[in-house]
Amino acid sequence: MSYRTVLLIVIFFAAFTSLPQQAHAETYQSHDSLRETAKAFVLQQIQSPPTVPYVEVGALDARLRLPECADKPEAFLPPGSRILGSSSVGIRCHSPKPWSLYVPITVKIFAPVLVASHAMNRGSQITAQDFQSAELNIAALSGGYLSMPEKILGMTVKHPIDAGAAYTPAMLEAPNMVRRGKQVTILAEIAGIEVRMAGKALMDGSAGALIQVRNLASQRVIEGTVIAEGIVKVTGN
Repeated sequence: MSYRTVLLIVIFFAAFTSLPQQAHAETYQSHDSLRETAKAFVLQQIQSPPTVPYVEVGALDARLRLPECADKPEAFLPPGSRILGSSSVGIRCHSPKPWSLYVPITVKIFAPVLVASHAMNRGSQITAQDFQSAELNIAALSGGYLSMPEKILGMTVKHPIDAGAAYTPAMLEAPNMVRRGKQVTILAEIAGIEVRMAGKALMDGSAGALIQVRNLASQRVIEGTVIAEGIVKVTGN
């Protein structure tokens, strides 16, 4: 066999064996880039957090191989998902080969929250001894939270609250300043003159509530607004 023949055979086999290598020279999207895309998206979605959010991005399957995206992968929030707490963020690519996946995330935001100093019974009126501040993950408080003492002082507890539980707006209500069946003062302004008369409340009412009262002098039932303890203001009698 001549040298030229041997050389041609070597070139042929070299070209033949290099074809699969070229066909499999595809690059893949790094898992780190996917996780970074998800985290950056989450931080952009959180508006004016009270403290720096803690974002934990879940691990991806080590066997996951996605073709490298020609442009930067696009993150999105799946329908019905929420940013806070445990959720997921979608990431997709349009070219050269379209793909999408969902990355698990957990978002925590720790901030001062007012909690019950001790167990509270229904109907209790909150004083300064009934609450204290604690650092809690507000992302897990789906019912909301309260952080300013002036927002809960004097409020009434609507149902029992365990010690250490965070106060939420739904747990509290403004105290009644007028009680059904109790005597009240009806305040009316007629032609610029303030008139006060005795009345009887036909409903409970907190500040600002519109209730019915009976004028004890005329026995007429009228509507008025609770403006203070035991005082209902009407436009006429």
